[in-house]
Amino acid sequence: MEPTSIRDSSSLAIDLEKGQPSSDPYGPPGTSSKPSGSVPPSGHGVSLFASLRRLFDRNPSAVVSGRYTINFRQVLILIAILTSLVVLWVVSTTNSLEMEPNQNAGLQDHVQPPETPPARAVSPPYTPSPGENPETGRERYDRVRGKGTRTSLKPIQFPFLAESKEERLKREKRLKAVRDGFAHAWSGYKKHAWGHDEVRPVTGGFKDNFNGWGATMVDSLDTLVIMGFNKEFDEALEWVKTSFDMTTNPTAQLQFFETIIRYLGGFLSAYDLTGEKVLLDKAEELGGYMLNAFQNRNFPAGRVAVQESANHNAAYNFVLAEIGTIQLEFSRLSMLTGKPIYDQKAQRIFQVLGTANSELPGLLPSYVYDRENQQYTSFRATVGGMVDSYYEYLLKEWILLDGKAPQYRKTFEQAVDSMEKYMVMKPDNGSKDYAIMGEVSSSTKTVEPTMEHLACFIAGSLAMGSKYFDRPKDMVLAKQVAEGCYLGYHHSATGIGPEAMKFDKGSGDKTFVAQKDTFFSRTISRSEYILRPETLESLWVLYRLTGDKKYQDQAWEIFQSLEKSCRTDIAYSGLSDVSRPGSHDDKMESFFLAETMKYLYLIFSLPDVISLDNFVLNTEAHPIRRT
Repeated sequence: MEPTSIRDSSSLAIDLEKGQPSSDPYGPPGTSSKPSGSVPPSGHGVSLFASLRRLFDRNPSAVVSGRYTINFRQVLILIAILTSLVVLWVVSTTNSLEMEPNQNAGLQDHVQPPETPPARAVSPPYTPSPGENPETGRERYDRVRGKGTRTSLKPIQFPFLAESKEERLKREKRLKAVRDGFAHAWSGYKKHAWGHDEVRPVTGGFKDNFNGWGATMVDSLDTLVIMGFNKEFDEALEWVKTSFDMTTNPTAQLQFFETIIRYLGGFLSAYDLTGEKVLLDKAEELGGYMLNAFQNRNFPAGRVAVQESANHNAAYNFVLAEIGTIQLEFSRLSMLTGKPIYDQKAQRIFQVLGTANSELPGLLPSYVYDRENQQYTSFRATVGGMVDSYYEYLLKEWILLDGKAPQYRKTFEQAVDSMEKYMVMKPDNGSKDYAIMGEVSSSTKTVEPTMEHLACFIAGSLAMGSKYFDRPKDMVLAKQVAEGCYLGYHHSATGIGPEAMKFDKGSGDKTFVAQKDTFFSRTISRSEYILRPETLESLWVLYRLTGDKKYQDQAWEIFQSLEKSCRTDIAYSGLSDVSRPGSHDDKMESFFLAETMKYLYLIFSLPDVISLDNFVLNTEAHPIRRT
């Protein structure tokens, strides 16, 4: 046997698996240290790669495993190379971080951290008042803020952001003042006229002008809920349960229009906001009595009796607003009861009116006929009394039916086009800030510079239609008309707007002269004020759609004028002449609490309270849920 040679420490090989010295992995001593097939370096010099390769040539100082061979010198060389690469990477990274500022900024422009969406303005969580049923209170609170509503129509309200502390304190101060004002009027009604239609705000006592069924009580039910007067609402609800009776005088000739918008609308809205079944029961009972007005006609009569045999079939013509302002109430009643008869009656009216032919496309006279394809000529067109809410309901019925009645949108847009073409009057001084809606002759197309307070609702309808139907010019007109209505208050001696504003004609076509100090002509205008809400209605709608706080400021100015000129020791009174402070007429219509105070409260509320995206309001400001 060939003797085993003893190697020095540099040539030691160890078998890792056996822990013993081993032979050279490349072969026995004396053989070539290079694997077969290696190529010798060129004779004129050694390249970098060739030198590196030589470093990896045969090395007797190797560790051999059963499957792996580890050469100590090769390992050290690999470690040195890897260390050099790491150093180069660190130097390169450091240089990139020390780039010039403008280069760094360029990179940041392309890589922005995700932004946190701004907080929206929403009501805080419900907190029960002392002695309040938390479950009932929370349900009402949530319904007022849209619980259970749904629609496929696009949202139109302005995306209000969370307010600053200063803004919140200012808004809440105004909100509280309005709420306190309502509480004052409600206290006077409760003390002097509980269960009757109206309170006499100067002398005390009551008046029963609307059936004697407690008009103020029913008209105010939803306002009580919205403002959070749950105790007072429960008291009124108990009265409805125990004392409200529509059959005490079954042959009395009731005003159909007023009964629909105040009583039926009041019950439906209060039910929508509370879920109290007795309110729906009363609405259904009342709806059944109101069917007596039709008497085998398409159009209902202006008077109706609870007892069917006491109704008459003598109507020849019909007031447009009276027959065109039942659609929201009757459609909602059908939705809630599952009885289609009410909705069928309501839709049939609009169907007949939709066949009419007019000298002013889309516009109709104050009196209409129950005939299809009726031709209307030589009439006075207006958006004021006797026609106003017909145009309002064309749009709102389209909203309530979730856009599924395209003929109502078509008729509304046609009417608005004619209003803009024939009715709009601009100030003679060239101002583009305000305008009025005059009264036009269908035959001659001449326009009279007169605008009733009732007509001020049109600004809100124009604004909503602008949002839904993508008609930006209508929003411009809405703002101008609302400004004209507000100026009627601003320039009044009492800060209160009159029943109708009249102006002198301007020098140009469809222009009017605005008086420098008084705005409207005080010698020819109807100067009374019966606590009407239409100007405040449009200010509220415009605020909710634009977010412009100027509408809050204008509403606050009007409220302060009401406090100064109309508040009495008992409640609030209308004025017989807005140019004479203290000319109280001793009347407080039920719509003052149903509409005027409600719109004031809503304009200072957070925007999720009776959102225009969740509710549609009837012409008496009763919110109806969109479901």
